[in-house]
Amino acid sequence: MKDNIKDYEDIVISTRVRLARNIKDHRFPHLLQDEESKEIIEIFQNAMESVDPDKEFDFQRMSEVNSVGRRMLMEDHLVSPELNKNKEISAYFLHKDRKVNLLINEEDHLRLQVLNDDFTLRENLNRAREIEEQLEKKINFAFDDKYGYLTTCPTNAGTGLRASIMVHLPALREADYMEGLQDSLNKLGITVRGFYGEGSKASGDLYQISNQQTLGISEQMLVEKIENIAHRIVMNERNVRARTLEKHPVKIKDKVFRSLGVLKYARQIGEEEAFECLSNLRMGIDLGLYQGLGFKKMNEMMKKVQKYTVLNYKYDLKSYKEEDVIRADWIRDFIKKEEIFE
Repeated sequence: MKDNIKDYEDIVISTRVRLARNIKDHRFPHLLQDEESKEIIEIFQNAMESVDPDKEFDFQRMSEVNSVGRRMLMEDHLVSPELNKNKEISAYFLHKDRKVNLLINEEDHLRLQVLNDDFTLRENLNRAREIEEQLEKKINFAFDDKYGYLTTCPTNAGTGLRASIMVHLPALREADYMEGLQDSLNKLGITVRGFYGEGSKASGDLYQISNQQTLGISEQMLVEKIENIAHRIVMNERNVRARTLEKHPVKIKDKVFRSLGVLKYARQIGEEEAFECLSNLRMGIDLGLYQGLGFKKMNEMMKKVQKYTVLNYKYDLKSYKEEDVIRADWIRDFIKKEEIFE
């Protein structure tokens, strides 16, 4: 397997590692009363004083974040819908680099996750383990010799590890290969989800590939398994892209440059259409049809065209009726500023 993360940036959008943990002798979050939920938050606050002496993590109770702010955090994949649902009893610690966060009283007492914009699952796991090992010096996590770390949902027991990779698969989707791919991966204990996780659709042809099995296999083996599968998916997507361009060059070029025209000149654009155009343009970069923006800039655009994030762009957040206009304004401004050439 290639080791250079640049070798995967055409397909891989981001990687995430998440560890689920619960405090021994405390009820799971869905059974918590108000006082016990506060006690659990305080336990983590006290532990983080030792883990984070340089104060690199910001602490925030979800109940103190307004609804738009919570939605923006979810769009950035920094907090989960479950944490938002539990906003009256939940909190989070977010590192200043916005790559590490600790979700408190989500589905479990702790969801420790490390995110990165590159193909760095092993590095993510190492960073998560370093923080978790420091927390364990202060907190007694629920652990069973037979079942490993105990979690609210039995499917997370064992290592408590979810390793996931966000990939861009427009060619496989267009060629109707996704259903077969999902069936094949399910048999290997791997699940395919949409952009926002379980139950969501693949906006912009973005899919999350992650493990289902957490019991009876080591963290290192899980990460290696996801890496190997991701490598094969990358190869398949590249092959289908190349074949499609060879067979239908005019169709592909038209799709790419029609999308570019919409993004550069539209005066209003919905979120779904924006994702579709960005997906086409991103594929066009990989195929060498367009060089005005790089993969990193395209990834940034895909994050920032979402509803609540785009409404935060130099406008009154109450202007919800103007959402499609605001999105088009933001996209035009971004391309005008970042495009290398006209």
